[in-house]
Amino acid sequence: AGSFPQGITAGSDGNLWFTEAAASKIGRITTAGVITEFAVPTAGSGPSHVTAGSDGNLWFTEEGGNKIGRITTSGVISEFPIPTSSSPPTGIAAGPDGNLWFTEFGVSRIGRITTFGVISEFSIPTADSQPLGIVAGPDGNLWFTEQLANKIGRISTSGVITEFPVSTANSAPSGITHGPDGNIWFT
Repeated sequence: AGSFPQGITAGSDGNLWFTEAAASKIGRITTAGVITEFAVPTAGSGPSHVTAGSDGNLWFTEEGGNKIGRITTSGVISEFPIPTSSSPPTGIAAGPDGNLWFTEFGVSRIGRITTFGVISEFSIPTADSQPLGIVAGPDGNLWFTEQLANKIGRISTSGVITEFPVSTANSAPSGITHGPDGNIWFT
């Protein structure tokens, strides 16, 4: 009760994995409905978004802990602190380069973490843009929302960022995905 499940993704093990932000846990649910929970080592870490990595593990953001977490399908959790304090990481996506890419809401950066835990950060040209969602696009780039700047950003796997204004004023783009039509869709 009160765990506040937030992000969910399919794992390489055939189960679904989800975050429990208020309980600081990662959950696994089978398609038959059996739930197992795993406590994140950092209390109050607020895991929010989760994605499957190229290494077969699940990777998640810890907004309250300022970390990126990794959980194996057997439930072993590792945490990787983000170099910039007060960034909180929000969205996370598996990139076409085999790395994991995440948004840093508080400092307007995009982060990249290798499956070995090495983190790089890239500053978004628009300060205070508050990036939130991120997705790998069919073009080999990653696309992200800039909620406060009212823009959609694109970052190449080499770290080059391009921004595109959203035509509806003050729309605060948040969620983002790629559609079967090959386009990027956002809320």
